Amino acid sequence: MAQIELFARTEVGCVRKRNEDHFLVLNLQTGERGLLPHQRVQQLTQRGTLISVCDGMGGAAAGDVASGLAVDTLAEQMRSRSPFPDLAVAQEALHAAIDGVNDRIRAAAIEDPTRHGMGTTLTAALAFGPELLIGHVGDSRAYIRRGRALTQITTDHSVVGQLIAAGRLLPEQAKDYEHRNVLLQALGVTPRVGPEFTVVQMRAGDVLLLCSDGLTGPLGDDTILALMLRYEDPMRCCRALTEAACAAGGPDNVTVAVARFTGDGLELPHGREEVAVQRFQHAI
Repeated sequence: MAQIELFARTEVGCVRKRNEDHFLVLNLQTGERGLLPHQRVQQLTQRGTLISVCDGMGGAAAGDVASGLAVDTLAEQMRSRSPFPDLAVAQEALHAAIDGVNDRIRAAAIEDPTRHGMGTTLTAALAFGPELLIGHVGDSRAYIRRGRALTQITTDHSVVGQLIAAGRLLPEQAKDYEHRNVLLQALGVTPRVGPEFTVVQMRAGDVLLLCSDGLTGPLGDDTILALMLRYEDPMRCCRALTEAACAAGGPDNVTVAVARFTGDGLELPHGREEVAVQRFQHAI
């Protein structure tokens, strides 16, 4: 049977005083949430495993409240909707859960005016069998390492991401761009959001990386790939990535989740097979 070996880690960084990031690792088969030793290897069933990274914003104490509400609400919503007999049901469930997160954060901000304007990114991966479903809003990213190649799966919902997609800005210019931190959408900010969904057929040996921009800001993709190749164990890989981001200045909170896909239920890559994705954007 296919399985994943996984770990996640979050660090405050070298500049920020508070950590406004949260992550989620939820085994929907057992209902267990966390990363105790027995939870770090999970079988891929129709109920699946849910992994998420959220990067909060809003100043004062609001950013970590928003991202904390996001992972808690996502866990509640997806527990109540599993199992997922097929991809269509899984995507519908994840879409409804993301809408539920948005509503929950907005309601909390209305209840407490000091939290007005708080919000969060959300990137979530639902693994069940050989199929991986990713849903995201904002600029926290999902990557897949296959062999010696690293592929960015998500597109950044940001001004910079939009300019890069349009060919008006090079990725290497993004770090110095004046509006690099401006998001086009985040959860909790507007009544409705348009999450993007991506489906990937995973292969044996593939490694999934979810991360906040505290990783991708200071580190380029080549550096991230080199560390992922050097450290195969998910726990050691997470530690190496967060420590490298901090060593590069650590200007932001940094959160990573790494999952390695193995087992007889997964096909081997066909030669230098590239990662094929199906992407669906839902209108706001």
